[in-house]
Amino acid sequence: MSTTQDARKKFTIAKAQENLYSRNTANVVCDVDTSKTGTVYNPFTSKGAVSDGTATVAYPVAAYTADADSLQINRRATFAEHIDSYDDISVDFGLVSDRGMNAGKSISQRIDGFTFNAPVGVAGITAIDAGDFGGTDGAPYTSSNTVIDDIINVSLTELFVQDAEDKKFMLVSPFEAGDLRSYLQASGNNVMDEVIRNGIPSAVTKVGTTFSGVDVFMTNNLTNEVVLTMATNPANGDTITFAGVTYTFLATLTGGAGEIHITASVDATRANLAAAITGVNFPGDTAEAEGTNTGYSALSADDQAKLSRLGVVAVNVDGDDTLTITCQGTFKVSETLTAGADVFGLVYRYLIIGDYGSINLYMPSQGMDYKEIDVSGKHGQELKMSQLYNATVWSKMKDRLATVKVN
Repeated sequence: MSTTQDARKKFTIAKAQENLYSRNTANVVCDVDTSKTGTVYNPFTSKGAVSDGTATVAYPVAAYTADADSLQINRRATFAEHIDSYDDISVDFGLVSDRGMNAGKSISQRIDGFTFNAPVGVAGITAIDAGDFGGTDGAPYTSSNTVIDDIINVSLTELFVQDAEDKKFMLVSPFEAGDLRSYLQASGNNVMDEVIRNGIPSAVTKVGTTFSGVDVFMTNNLTNEVVLTMATNPANGDTITFAGVTYTFLATLTGGAGEIHITASVDATRANLAAAITGVNFPGDTAEAEGTNTGYSALSADDQAKLSRLGVVAVNVDGDDTLTITCQGTFKVSETLTAGADVFGLVYRYLIIGDYGSINLYMPSQGMDYKEIDVSGKHGQELKMSQLYNATVWSKMKDRLATVKVN
C-alpha cells in the first residue's frame, strides 16, 4: 500500500467509526462493548430468597445456583465496491475516500437492524400485541394518534410489573412517531412545544423529550413483516412492490431486472418469487435460468443495495398460499395482481421498549477493517470495509424488555 493509501486508510477508518457510532441508534440505547472479541460469557446467579416470620433460633437456607450465557462475536457486516479509476478522477471530490466513509453509515444501519431484531420472538421477553388491548391474541394492534399513548403506557406497565424500574427507552418507526406527534399536538401537551420547534429528527435523537418517563426514539431499522396471499398464478405483467422495489411476473422473461417467470403452478411461481427476493449474497442478487417451473432475473445494483440494508428474507408456504416477507427496516407494499383475492396484508412492526442497556451489543473497535485492493484485469480499486459485531439479550435482562406488535 502506498503512503497516500496508508494515510487515507487511517483517516477513513477513523471517520467510518465516527459515522458508525454517531449514526447507530443501538449505540445509544444498548449496553455497548467495543473492547471484547471472540466469545463472551455472562455468568449469572439465582435470586436470593427472603424468609419472613416470627423470631426463631433456626433460619431457613435457600438453594443457590449459578449459570452463564455465552455469545460468539462472529457476525461481520461488510461493504465492498469496485471503483473504476476513471470515475475517481472524473469527480471534484475524493470518490474513494467518500465511499469509504459512507460505508460506515451503511454498516451502521445493518447493525441496527440486526440488533433491534434480537428481542423479536425470543422466549422470556414480553410480547405485547392486540390481545393486551382487548383484541385478538397474536394479532398486531393498530396504532393511531388516539391510542399511541395507550401503547406506551400499557407497555410501560408490563415492564414495571416485572420490576424493571430503570430509565426506559422506546423504539418506534416513523409511523408511530407521526402518531405520537399528532397526539401531542391534539392534546396541547407542552412536550409538543419542543417537537414543533425542532421537528422529529431522525436516528439517535429523541422524539420531543420524554413521554410517560420513556425516551422515545425513531428508527427505520425495526423488524417489519407482511404476508402476501397468492392463491392464483399471476397474469402476464402483474407486479408486486415492496420497499420501492418492483418484481414483474412474465410468461417469458425479457432480460430486464426483477422479472419472475410465471410457472406451471402458483406454488412454483411463489417459490420462484421467494428465491428471487432472498438471493444468495444479497437480496435479489441472483438470476435463475427460465424453465417450466423456474426462472427469474436479478435486481438492479441500486435495488440490491436497498434490500440489503433491510436484510430482506422471503418465506413461501404452499399449504397457506402465502409468502411472508420480513425486513429489518420500515417498508411499504403495493401490488397489481389480477386475482382480486391475491393481496398484501397490512405491514406490521415490532416496537421495542425496555430499560437502557437491556440489549447487549458487541462491536469491537479493533474489529473494523478497511482495504483498498488492486483487482487483476480491472482499472481502479476494490474497497472493502467490514465490522465484527453481535448482539443478544442475556437471560437475566429478558424481563426488562418487551416487543410491541403493531400495524
